[in-house]
Amino acid sequence: MKTLALNSFKRIAADRVILIYLVLIIALAGAYITYVIFSLHPSELQIATHYTVFGQTNFYRNKWYYLISFVVFGGVLATAHVGIIIKLFFYDLRSFAIAFSWLTILVIAIAWAFTHSVLGIAFLSN
Repeated sequence: MKTLALNSFKRIAADRVILIYLVLIIALAGAYITYVIFSLHPSELQIATHYTVFGQTNFYRNKWYYLISFVVFGGVLATAHVGIIIKLFFYDLRSFAIAFSWLTILVIAIAWAFTHSVLGIAFLSN
């Protein structure tokens, strides 16, 4: 098992483009998670987390710790996408791995903008 992991790492390290994309994705996801963690503020106020036109109330509220799911999303996104990129690379689909890397970076950027807006609305009263 140890030799398999070592050989896999050597194969990834031999292709610097894939390695740079993997490091960039992990760094961006880490920065996103850090941003969300430091942006959360515990409070007794309930935050509007769901909106629908169906039902008696349009806004549904939850506690502030519902927003921790953004941190979990960042971790799952980074872990799953890095694993998919490595799998694509090992199946000799390097071009798909590079395209998927770019799409992952785009998803992180969109998630960051979305999270910034949601946190701005959620903590408007603070």
